[in-house]
Amino acid sequence: MKEAGRIALPNSPDHIVYTLENKPVVPLEHTLVFPDKKEFAISWRNNFARMEQIAELVRKAEIVQEEGTYNVPLDNPKIPYCMGLVLSDLHIGSYNTDYPLIKSLIDTVRETPNSFLIDDGDTFDNGIFMGLQFEQILSPGMQAFTAEDLMREVGDKWAATTLGNHTEWLFNAAGQKPEQIFAKGIKGPIFAGMGLLHLNAGKQKYDIAMAHNYWGKSKINIFNTCVRLRENEYPRADMYVVGHEHIWGHMKEASDGREVLYIRPGTAKTQDRYARVHGIAKRGQKCGIAVIFGTEDRTFEAHPVADAVELMQLRKTISEL
Repeated sequence: MKEAGRIALPNSPDHIVYTLENKPVVPLEHTLVFPDKKEFAISWRNNFARMEQIAELVRKAEIVQEEGTYNVPLDNPKIPYCMGLVLSDLHIGSYNTDYPLIKSLIDTVRETPNSFLIDDGDTFDNGIFMGLQFEQILSPGMQAFTAEDLMREVGDKWAATTLGNHTEWLFNAAGQKPEQIFAKGIKGPIFAGMGLLHLNAGKQKYDIAMAHNYWGKSKINIFNTCVRLRENEYPRADMYVVGHEHIWGHMKEASDGREVLYIRPGTAKTQDRYARVHGIAKRGQKCGIAVIFGTEDRTFEAHPVADAVELMQLRKTISEL
């Protein structure tokens, strides 16, 4: 028996007729019946509906962002500049890391007027794969605490963090998202792998594209990854930062009639057995590049850290005259 908008199941009495609504009925074989127990129907549509609800809840609970804004704290507004210290690949917790270097950089940020810090990933080593566990001098939990406490001390001068592959191993191994650690310690945005930081510096605004890693790696042209990041992800940013390879350098070029700045921030993991064994490099190049941004006029220039600090201190002296 079959009528318009109705269906009769095979082998069923003719008087048992089911009305079709806007979606197909659950097939009879998908109705599970257990003796003396309840029966329920399952289908891919019902499963999709539930998964959509849960996925939406998970997305709303995410801490990481694709874009975020940071307002530079100008503790000396008479100085028409601010200094952003760009760091990456600190690898806290490995015995191959240069801890006096990290301490010096953190103290520089804390003591230099109008300064802030940008972290481009692999903040702690978390070496739980590929034999790296034998390099660890702190457990992953203590590494995370150390990084968190360091962020607490830097305070609102910590502008943003991009999560790297080493910190992401927390999620790969145990399902713990590393952004939950960083969210406790910094007020700026946290990016999962890459993101766009909108920097408000006095009267000026700058866009900084950050990626811990990106394709286009070249030992001949170390800035090729930055160029690809500009071309494929963030075509209108002012500055492009790519870490991961433990390479140090900065370069400016003209693009579409404007200046753009490329930065490879280096690393604090200057002695790296993995890099030597795999023919990557004899040693990592020390991290730390300082960018001086104009707060009145739109200017941005990269410098070695010591040179930038000297310039900022000179500006401070002039402002006090």
